[in-house]
Amino acid sequence: MDWNRRRSEVLSYRKGELYRLQKTNTKGYYQSKKNFRKTEDYIHLTFDERKTVIREFSEIIGGWGFARLFAECIDKIHFNPAIGLQTVDEQAFEQIVSRFEHYLQIISRNEPNPIMGMLIHDNNETVAKRLTELMMKFHQKGTLWTNVTNIIETPLFVDSQLTCMVQAADVCSYALRRYFENGEEELFDSIYVRADRVKIGNDDEKVVGVRHFTKRGCTCKICQSR
Repeated sequence: MDWNRRRSEVLSYRKGELYRLQKTNTKGYYQSKKNFRKTEDYIHLTFDERKTVIREFSEIIGGWGFARLFAECIDKIHFNPAIGLQTVDEQAFEQIVSRFEHYLQIISRNEPNPIMGMLIHDNNETVAKRLTELMMKFHQKGTLWTNVTNIIETPLFVDSQLTCMVQAADVCSYALRRYFENGEEELFDSIYVRADRVKIGNDDEKVVGVRHFTKRGCTCKICQSR
C-alpha cells in the first residue's frame, strides 16, 4: 500500500476495533482510544519505516556532543518502598535531581558565575503536585546526597507533543526500557554514549549519570560501566 491507502485502511480498522471494545471492554476502549489518538500521525508508515525513524532519531541524540544523559532505571522487583520511605517515582526523581545538580556544580568550578539548570517534565497532573513539593523540599533541605544550589525553581511541566526535547528524552527512556526488558541494544548503544561520565585515571571513564537499580551481580552494560 502507499501512504494514503495505508492510513485509510488503518483508520477503518481502528474504528471497527473501538466499536467492538465499546460493547465488550470499557476499560480497553478508553485505553485504545488514547493510544490510537497518540499514534495517529504515524499510521501511514510501515513497521520498518517506523523503526527507521526512531533509530535515526536515537543516532542524532547520540551525536549531540553537548548533551548529557541522566537516568535512573529501577527494577521494581528489587525495590522496597518501606526501606527508603519513597515510591519508585520519588526515588528516581531524587536521583536525577542529585546527579544533575552535581554535574552543574562540576562544570561551574572554573566559571566566574555558577552555571544554572532547569528541570522540564512532561505534563502529568498525577505527579506534578508531588514533584513540585519534592523539589521545594530539596531546595530547602537538599537531597540525600547534595544541597541544591544550581537548579532553579521547580520543574516546568509542558505538553510533550509540543516540545521536541521532551520527545528526545522519551526516546532515551524507550531505548533504556527496551534494553532491560527485551535485551535490545541498537537504540541503547546510540544514546548511552551521552551518559554523563567522570574520568578515573588518565584514560578510563566511569558512568555516573545513569544507574540500574537491581540485584547485586548484574552484568548489564550500565552496571559494568559504573
